[in-house]
Amino acid sequence: MLQSKEFQVDDLVYVPCEGKAPFLRGRVQALREDEVLVVQTEHATITAASTELRRCFDGDVCQDNTSLVYLNDATILQNLKARHQADDIYTYTASVLLAVNPYHDIEGLYGPEQCARYRGKHIGALPPHPYAIADAAYRALVREHRNQGFIISGESGAGKTETAKIVMQYLGYVSGSSNNITAQIQQRILQAQPILESFGNAVTMRNNNSSRFGKYKRFFFDETGTLMDAGVTTYLLESSRVVMHSSSERTYHCFYEMLSGLPKEKLLRWHLEPTKRKRHLLLASDAEDTDEKWHGEFQERDAKNFRRLCDALAVVGFSQDDMDSTFQVLAGLVHLGDLSLAERDEGDETSTVQLDEEILAKAAGLLGMDATELAGALRRRKVRVTHPGRESLHEVPRTTAQFRHALHSLIKALYKRLFERLVFRINGSFQELQAARGHCEEELREIGILDIYGFERLQRNSFEQLCINLANERLQQYFVENVLVAEEALYRREGLPWYGLQLPDSTPVVSAISQTFRILDECSQQLAKGFEKTDESFCQKTVDEAQKDPERRELLRAPRTSKKRPTLMNEGFVVKHYAGQVEYSTKGWLDKNNDRLLPECEELICDSTFELVASLKDDDQGKAPFRSISKKYCTDLEHLLQTLSTCQLHYIRCFKPNDFQQAAVFDEQLVLDQIVQCGTVELVKIMHDGYPNRCRFQEMLRFRDLLPESFQRYGTRTFIEALLLAYNVPKEDWALGTSRLFLRAGQLKALEDLRSAGAAPDPVRLQQIVRRIIRAKWLRAAHAVRLCLYVPRFLSAVRAKRAEETLATRALLMGRLRLQLDRARCRLREKHRRALRRWRVAMHVVRLTGSWMAQAQARRLQKAMRKFWRLRTRLPEWVALKAEEARLEEERRRAEEEARLEEERRREEHEAKLEEERRRAEEEAKLEEERRMAEEEARLEEERKRAEEEVTEDGWSNISPDLNSRQNLIDFLALRCKQVETEMQKKQTEIQNDMNDLLKRHEMMESRLNSSYQPQGQLALALAPMSPESLQHRPSVGRAAHTPSSVYQEKRRHSILVDDRQNWQEQRAFIMEDLQKTSTPSRLSPPSPRTEEKNRCIKTFKKCTQIDGSKSRSPGTPVKDEELQLQRQWWAQQRRALFKETQLSCESEDPRTRAFPARYTRVVRRRARLDERCGAVFGAQSCKLKRLQSI
Repeated sequence: MLQSKEFQVDDLVYVPCEGKAPFLRGRVQALREDEVLVVQTEHATITAASTELRRCFDGDVCQDNTSLVYLNDATILQNLKARHQADDIYTYTASVLLAVNPYHDIEGLYGPEQCARYRGKHIGALPPHPYAIADAAYRALVREHRNQGFIISGESGAGKTETAKIVMQYLGYVSGSSNNITAQIQQRILQAQPILESFGNAVTMRNNNSSRFGKYKRFFFDETGTLMDAGVTTYLLESSRVVMHSSSERTYHCFYEMLSGLPKEKLLRWHLEPTKRKRHLLLASDAEDTDEKWHGEFQERDAKNFRRLCDALAVVGFSQDDMDSTFQVLAGLVHLGDLSLAERDEGDETSTVQLDEEILAKAAGLLGMDATELAGALRRRKVRVTHPGRESLHEVPRTTAQFRHALHSLIKALYKRLFERLVFRINGSFQELQAARGHCEEELREIGILDIYGFERLQRNSFEQLCINLANERLQQYFVENVLVAEEALYRREGLPWYGLQLPDSTPVVSAISQTFRILDECSQQLAKGFEKTDESFCQKTVDEAQKDPERRELLRAPRTSKKRPTLMNEGFVVKHYAGQVEYSTKGWLDKNNDRLLPECEELICDSTFELVASLKDDDQGKAPFRSISKKYCTDLEHLLQTLSTCQLHYIRCFKPNDFQQAAVFDEQLVLDQIVQCGTVELVKIMHDGYPNRCRFQEMLRFRDLLPESFQRYGTRTFIEALLLAYNVPKEDWALGTSRLFLRAGQLKALEDLRSAGAAPDPVRLQQIVRRIIRAKWLRAAHAVRLCLYVPRFLSAVRAKRAEETLATRALLMGRLRLQLDRARCRLREKHRRALRRWRVAMHVVRLTGSWMAQAQARRLQKAMRKFWRLRTRLPEWVALKAEEARLEEERRRAEEEARLEEERRREEHEAKLEEERRRAEEEAKLEEERRMAEEEARLEEERKRAEEEVTEDGWSNISPDLNSRQNLIDFLALRCKQVETEMQKKQTEIQNDMNDLLKRHEMMESRLNSSYQPQGQLALALAPMSPESLQHRPSVGRAAHTPSSVYQEKRRHSILVDDRQNWQEQRAFIMEDLQKTSTPSRLSPPSPRTEEKNRCIKTFKKCTQIDGSKSRSPGTPVKDEELQLQRQWWAQQRRALFKETQLSCESEDPRTRAFPARYTRVVRRRARLDERCGAVFGAQSCKLKRLQSI
């Protein structure tokens, strides 16, 4: 850089001041020896050091800051101010465009006429304009086939979004609409912007249309420059603005546009009231509550933007149903926001939040959720309690803070996913057109436009502001590295002098923020897993670790407290950015950093009956309860920087002139801060003191028409030098590098003007240039000859000197190393002798080992031959003997197998025969029993009816009315008793017949016992008593006939049959005992021990129940009825005992006992049936006797 000159009296200077204006213009009045100057300003005389003053030039404004005579921050600021007052809002700084927001429309600055004017023009040919930058990028894309990129940066309200729209407008114009698909792509590109603005922009204190997200738009062109495809990528939507915004601010435009533009019938259908916006908490702010006019300023604009939004949605492929679904979700979010003021009784831990059921039903109905499930998810949280070996899930009431966190999380997640779905649909609309065209992505080149949020320093800065400022730090560092550092490298590579600059380095700040995010991820993950972590502990840990690191100590610290700004401990920290210090509040950061929605709320979205809401579910529903937003944001930022590294970048720096968004107001201090923050001063210094325009030698050949044809025979470098000399370009305004020509600002434009005007150089000047070229060639030739003569002599001297040095070095080495070499040779000879001696010993050992191994091999061979001869003589006999034994063994086994199979066949036949007989007998008994029971039931029913008829008709009908005397009545009763006795004799006869029938069954059971299975075969022999004679005549059988397993099976079968026979005999005794009361004594079986047991049991029952026949029997009641009751009780006891015995037998380990339960069960069933039959018979008789007694 050029050194500053000393000031003189009457020089114009700028003096820094601390007032409203950062600089005051004045004139130097006097100079002092201590380098202190006295400056006279418009209002006062100021004394200042010479190092603090800036030089001033009293001239016209410049379109390019690099053309300023004196370059410093004050002159740049005054140049921008003068141009802004003249509505020249664009200014060049070499190839960088500076734009100052005018906050009003400038007529004739944009449009197709201006696009046509700037098309094909180089930068600097026309006044500064975004069209010129866009045209340069487009022509570089078509000519060099290299990706291009625009970085549009600035603070909120500086006009980044509008500048991006202007660039897109020019690209759409210059690419043309050669076919219908290209026209549709251009239309969708322009219509996608209103959608993104409605759902991603909001009113803030600094900007009425502030973008609350970053976006990178990509436009793809083919080799001819035709627009083929487009896409948009978004970064970090400020979702917290949906539920919370400061005073004099609004949430996203789409909510207000929906209320202002929707028809009344739809508003009523979705329970919205546009005239009472204050009632919707999601849209309310302090400004609306205090001033209704504040909202009226936006009402007309909201209605207009809603119509524009609907048109844009239709263009990108949204149907009317899709639009209604989107607005219905927004309406549901508005109603969800109305629940924010609900609270619970914090004194009662079991109480839940009291919700407005009407509002809850509206929100749930619009979002397709169940109102009960929605209320349950907001009121209660699920807690998983882990016990040893099991887990349990409990529901715990949420506190008011937890309820609001859950509600706000649900609203933010739904809006964020809805916004991402809209972006996906917009990109999908471009892909549909690209698929119809059929071009591959490899054939296309792209132009990207990065519209990123500017540096933010608000009243309350939170997690989103730190992410935004991190992006600006990285982009600023990227600008420094890729522009300023690249400029320095280019100068050094081309051989031009470079004067070093103190460039800003944001790497330490980026590292400090990265460490903060790492700590934030750790704390957020621990909080998601259930550990006790708070925002205060995170803040304290961040500050403590930063203070331990010397590099981060000054960049991140705790905020200082004061009376005006009291700050609580561990609620925030201060970061020193390139643009100044910013204080951040860490409240709520642990929750904001977790991208996972609460499981209860995620289930509500998944189970929604509304298709659009259900499609907003999280596709990555992993088991991990934490997903870092900061990590994803840093990863996306790295990918963005990698994408920008593949592009040739063009920079547009936007500035806002004031904080009030008013036209014709230029706040010098505010603009100066932005100039310093964006690195414009350093860039201007480099460009001004250096060469902002640089051209390759081949590109300068387009000026060949400015010189005669005779100059074209010279080399390119000579031609360019002659060109500049011919047109009197000052030597200090150009420089020749190794491959490029460097020009100061304005010189390239002058050459272009000369070429356009067809200018011709002065012939006298051309002759001087030719003579100069010839003289330079002769000088170069002479220097070349001298060099050629000098080089051989120089090389000979160099070789001689090197030979002398080599000889001296070798002599010195030989003198010093001779003794060492002799000693080394002696050591080598000694080693050789020792090695030879070891070799001889080894060879002797090898010979001895070989002879010993030969002898051992001979002995092994002799031993093997003896074994072979022995085997050859004895093996045939042994083989024959073994074959005979095997044949005999096989015959024996075959005989045993045949005998075993025959025995099994006979046994199976006998078992099958027995089973068939048993089955036939059981079927006959079953059929006979069913028939008897049916007949008995019919007969009993008939007798009952007949007895009733006789009692009602015959019993009293025969009593004549004249039988009033007692004697007549006694006679009549005596006659009636005789009739009853006769009838009873008939019944007794019938009962006797039934008993005979039962006796027949008894005989059948006897025959069954007599025809039981008798042991046969080997079992009969084993069971029969053995005498010595029988043992002598007992036939011999094979091994299979007397195996232990077969004998055991036969014994087991015999024991089972014996048990069956005992059971049948016992059953027969029970039958006879039951029939003993009614059968004849001659037909009964002899009493058994079981009968005696039965009689003892009856006596015991009589004692226990105190039944005495002589005392308890009423006149006319037979004794048989009481005995029948006792018998029934005894039968019940016996059945219970038998059933218990059966269960015990089932649990027994004896295999024979385990086979009995089926037989015992059958016995119990038969006894039960006999008991029922006997009971029915005796019961009928008892009923008849009771009726007679009553008569």
